[in-house]
Amino acid sequence: MVIANLYALNDFPVGCMVTDYKRRILYSNRYLEQYHGYSTDEVVDIDLFTLLSRASQIMYDTYIVPILVREKRCEEIRLSMVTRSNSVLPIVVSVRCGDSDNERLFWSISSASRSEQLFEELTETKQLLEQKVSLLRTISDTDQLTGLPNRTALTKHLDQKIVDSKKDGMAFALAFVDLDGFKEVNDRYGHHMGDKILQLVAKRLASNLRSDDLIARFGGDEFVIFLNSSFSASLVEEALSRLISKLAEPFDIDSVLLQLSASIGVTLYPQSKDVEPDQLIRQADQAMYQAKLAGKNQICLFNVDNEQVQKGKQSELCAIRAAMEADQFELYYQPKINMLTGKVLGAEALIRWNHPSQGLRAPASFLPVLTNTSTGIQLGRWVINSALCQLQEWIQQGLNFHVSVNIDGYHLQHSQFLHDLSSLLAGFPNLPKQRLELEVLETSTIEDVSHVYSVLTACRMMGIRISLDDFGTGYSSLSHLRDLSVDTLKIDRSFVQNMLTSVGDLAILKGVIGFAGAFECDLVAEGVETLQHSQQLIELGCECGQGYFIARPMTATAFKKWIEEWENGGFQRKFKHSGV
Repeated sequence: MVIANLYALNDFPVGCMVTDYKRRILYSNRYLEQYHGYSTDEVVDIDLFTLLSRASQIMYDTYIVPILVREKRCEEIRLSMVTRSNSVLPIVVSVRCGDSDNERLFWSISSASRSEQLFEELTETKQLLEQKVSLLRTISDTDQLTGLPNRTALTKHLDQKIVDSKKDGMAFALAFVDLDGFKEVNDRYGHHMGDKILQLVAKRLASNLRSDDLIARFGGDEFVIFLNSSFSASLVEEALSRLISKLAEPFDIDSVLLQLSASIGVTLYPQSKDVEPDQLIRQADQAMYQAKLAGKNQICLFNVDNEQVQKGKQSELCAIRAAMEADQFELYYQPKINMLTGKVLGAEALIRWNHPSQGLRAPASFLPVLTNTSTGIQLGRWVINSALCQLQEWIQQGLNFHVSVNIDGYHLQHSQFLHDLSSLLAGFPNLPKQRLELEVLETSTIEDVSHVYSVLTACRMMGIRISLDDFGTGYSSLSHLRDLSVDTLKIDRSFVQNMLTSVGDLAILKGVIGFAGAFECDLVAEGVETLQHSQQLIELGCECGQGYFIARPMTATAFKKWIEEWENGGFQRKFKHSGV
């Protein structure tokens, strides 16, 4: 949607563009048309990367975004723009964050060949941009698409209502509304249709609530409703049930009938303990998620008892952060070998927690709580750095194999992942980068395959190996192989362990082996638990294995001793007597 207040940027003597943090172009002025060759209407709503060269896309992810997060502006960066005629134009860009909630980015763009000539004009333009940004901040409490208050306005409103409630004892309810099936409609009919639906939803919500209630667009297809006055939980549910019925009625847009539903979570105030506005919103959001899990198109009231679970999670996260500071984590290593020749091909780094009172904790006991958290990202960085330190030590000792580390999907898709990885590698300038392998869980690439594709491609350009872990357990496996550049497929242990007794698992395993050959990938079988498993795998054409029959995960010191024993008769004793 073009933001009307920005049309004044058409008069600027340089190219001006506005995007959101998802790279969606919201506005482009007429002056910029002479650079890329597209009309203003043609570029609105498209991905910014459509106009940038591959190198500039990587530059945006690894350099520009981190600077914007930290400093809110990025000055005079040289990039390359791909024009409509498919030629490449060197440009100079300056980017700055827009609103107080940092939802928009403002770009000024000039041709690199004219950058010096336009220096004075750019300075004046930046001053004008400052004035325009200041003007936009005066309307920063309004969602531009629906005209509803946005999350900034909602937080301010809740702040005041909590203060009022403490004075007069009046109760209120907060409801979090999420549309069911909106993504599918948006993907099928496009953002234009999706925007119209959101506008109609906003009108239906407003027309079915009282004038003293507040409706805010929280983001995407999410809305938050503030229900004023004191009433019981049953009356709240009755009012929200009417909303669900209204939202379930068909939408007639451009002669297309579309039917959606809504899941609503609700929390009440006051509560037994003081809560902040952000906590109330999270409570309603958690209840909405429970409504989704219960089958969608329904209402779920927040249960304060469930909050204790969340507090337990926070307590565990604090313990993990303290453990990181106390250096209680350690990497164990499990070897990968060629089961036919005995050659050690690599080692997978697996984290362990040396807990002072609970003893050695396996990753399954603490990693789930780290899902989608900044603490998980911090621990992921520690794992990579520790693995690089150990790999360098082994190389200096004359050992020739690679070390693989598991990358959490949330970490992989984080905006600073490539920047952080580059910084870590810079600390080991003499380390052959092809000795490092990133193991990516297949299902973790599903959320944003295009972004993951760009990240993994950039990693491979650095020389890093990529392994697709637990292959066959997710979905769209063939499309992943087609789109994602990987060096290795790892067969999930569940197929390997059952292949001797399950015809179905054996068939899947044969198929995966065939895929690896077709896509020219290396192959590793996890879960090699017995000699019979290794024999069957070799017969099927998979020579590389990993599992307890070969060796359990062990400390780095124990791993070094294991290699010496393995190469001095250990392999022959375990494999050769069987005729493998």
